[in-house]
Amino acid sequence: MTRPASDILLDILRDEGITHVFGNPGSTEMPLMDALVDAPDIHYVLGLQEATAVGMADGWALTSGKTGFVNLHAMGGLGNAMGVLVASKASETPLVVTAGQQDTRHLATEPWLSGDLVALAAPVTKWAKEVHRGEDLGAALRRAFAIARTPPCGPVFLSLPMDVLDQPVEGSTPPASAPPRLGPSPDSDGFADMLARHDPEKVFVLLGDDLPAGAAPGLVAFAEAGGYAVAGMQLTSRSAFPSAHPCWAGVLKPDFAAIRERLERVEALVLVGGRAFVAYPYRDVRPIPDGVKILHVADNPDAFGREHPAHMALLGDIGATLQSAAARLGGLLDRNSVVARLAQRDATKQAQIAKVRAEILSTAHETPLSPDAAVLTVSDALPADTLLANDSAATFGQVQDLLMTRPGRYFFARGGVLGCNMPAAVGAALLHDGPVASLVGDGGAMYSPQALWSAARYRAKVLFIVFNNRRYGVLQNIAKQLGCKNAVAGRFVGMDVDDPAIDFMALSKSMGVPSVQADAPDAIRAAIAEALTRDGPSLIEIAVK
Repeated sequence: MTRPASDILLDILRDEGITHVFGNPGSTEMPLMDALVDAPDIHYVLGLQEATAVGMADGWALTSGKTGFVNLHAMGGLGNAMGVLVASKASETPLVVTAGQQDTRHLATEPWLSGDLVALAAPVTKWAKEVHRGEDLGAALRRAFAIARTPPCGPVFLSLPMDVLDQPVEGSTPPASAPPRLGPSPDSDGFADMLARHDPEKVFVLLGDDLPAGAAPGLVAFAEAGGYAVAGMQLTSRSAFPSAHPCWAGVLKPDFAAIRERLERVEALVLVGGRAFVAYPYRDVRPIPDGVKILHVADNPDAFGREHPAHMALLGDIGATLQSAAARLGGLLDRNSVVARLAQRDATKQAQIAKVRAEILSTAHETPLSPDAAVLTVSDALPADTLLANDSAATFGQVQDLLMTRPGRYFFARGGVLGCNMPAAVGAALLHDGPVASLVGDGGAMYSPQALWSAARYRAKVLFIVFNNRRYGVLQNIAKQLGCKNAVAGRFVGMDVDDPAIDFMALSKSMGVPSVQADAPDAIRAAIAEALTRDGPSLIEIAVK
């Protein structure tokens, strides 16, 4: 049977669980647009700029646990998307990114809209290729999906010349290869035996930023088996441990000196996943004190030794490995002692929460609000089923340890690239059964405000919370910490966004999103309550110090 290569593409998208294609089309993408006319089960989600399209696909992928699919327009469109692709690679989000290329029959003449797309994409993707024949499309696409979802996950790229999708192809759609299935590490018993020789109060579990939500049950079981303290990093792309759990010890600031101080009494450090040590700015300090035994659990060999050498490295499914170790620990540790330790952790945690809440709320009468008071008020007003998409530095203060982060319901723009969070929230809202809150600063909100339009068009239930201090506050804080000349002089060059002030009410209205300014706790609570009644997006602007 002969059919166009575009039919093969649609078959594979359906088989890979793709329900939404994100993009911004141009003339080189017309064959795909034509193919989607007869595919009502695959929804095309339009972004008004390519970075917005990639950001929405990123949020969709992280929420669904599947590989997202994006279609961009030629060399320029791929260029527009590069910043968010940097973030997606850093967050290890599985994405298949495609872009239309000019017709292969005149590429040699370098026609308008042509270019070396593969060379442009290669630095920010795991794998990048151009398909030259329709009969190669199926195999290339299957390979792209497989590479994207293989740990360490990440974006891959395919250049699709516009004539390739129209070429006739014979034969059936190539099947996907069976995915490799990791079980628990065969060393899990030895791992548990080694840990059992240490005082549980001197065992510390540190989570990397690449852990899937599916690892959460194993992480919780392991923590509860020993009553171990578990912490994450402030700059983490997702959450894999519930912050309400007694074992959750909060996040470590991206400062090697602060991390080292936290680990001074630790004998055994259990690293889970990859990239657990993130620091900025530079400090001439080793984050792990001498003598600490490092036990590393990961699901891909690239993670081991990347940051620090491990005394023991366990390769396997992370959740299954920790479940197995937890079962072993259950027979090695005194259960009454573990139960008492968990109860003590819970009591200490609740006392600390009450103390921090009281300190923050003592300033809630001030105008403008402190970032901590504003974020805490928002957090308290959101329902339990809210998914948080965050890239706001307003959340970096005391309030961070009060945020309710849950596996699969918290994402952060780990790559340090602004403009990811708002579109990611829209992509997440297309799947999430509940509201999505996008926590963003006024500076970050201007990198991809087109997300507001997409949210309105697709009636995505997103609450865009803009914390507005009319400046790049995080830059000014870093300048102060480093004693930079502009901070000493009190003249921050290029760090103020106040003249003219951005009118978020007008901007939001122009994109079809209802908006309100709410600068006091009662007003914030009322604005959130009203937004939650809407079948679609809202924007709430909050002035902060």
